Amino acid sequence: MSKSNRRSGDSDPSQPTTVTRKQFDWTETRPSAAVTEYISAMTGREQTDFPPLYETVDPEAVDSLVAPSDRASPVSISFEYAGHAVTVRSDGELVVEAPSAKIGR
Repeated sequence: MSKSNRRSGDSDPSQPTTVTRKQFDWTETRPSAAVTEYISAMTGREQTDFPPLYETVDPEAVDSLVAPSDRASPVSISFEYAGHAVTVRSDGELVVEAPSAKIGR
């Protein structure tokens, strides 16, 4: 996986985190839409409770970078969104890491 764009001082290593992974078919689901839908489902909050994804990253760029192709190895992009570390991979994997206290709130 690619390195996250988080700086080492951005997170508190003493705070427990929850990492969840979900597999998607990017030919059926836009990666940018999967990010917001999945975080909404994880937290039990409405998508409108979060800032628009485009305030963090260009959704069209995410969709384009991880679109299915005949690459020899998967490509991934990592960023922070709404307090969650997100990695989107071209093989369809979406990985979300959040402080445990944020899940279900």
